[in-house]
Amino acid sequence: MLVAVVLFGGNAFAHHGSASYRTDQAVVLKAAIVTKFVWANPHAMLLFDVNGENGSVSHWAGEAGSPAAIRLLGWTKNSLQQGDVVTVRLYLSKFDSNVGRIETIELANGTTLTDSPRGDRGDSSRY
Repeated sequence: MLVAVVLFGGNAFAHHGSASYRTDQAVVLKAAIVTKFVWANPHAMLLFDVNGENGSVSHWAGEAGSPAAIRLLGWTKNSLQQGDVVTVRLYLSKFDSNVGRIETIELANGTTLTDSPRGDRGDSSRY
């Protein structure tokens, strides 16, 4: 049994939680344009563009919880569509630029999608 855990159990301990993100301060990206919303395990992903003041476009990726988890918070696979203009609040990656963990997404109609009901910015374990 121990051999099986050592050989195959690594993935069970590999989940990083919030360790890959700077959870001390969120970044707010307004007028973000959705390019793709991926409703898949292990995490839903939002790909979006943000226009800079000088006319440049920055491509971003935001990670949310699993579809099963965020479905409980009101998300669906159709919550975000290509071309939607949204405000994204996320915690930046410690390792990659223009990548983050989503905290909230505010839709044009005022609806807010949240990634966690806890309010602790992922600092403590969900389990």
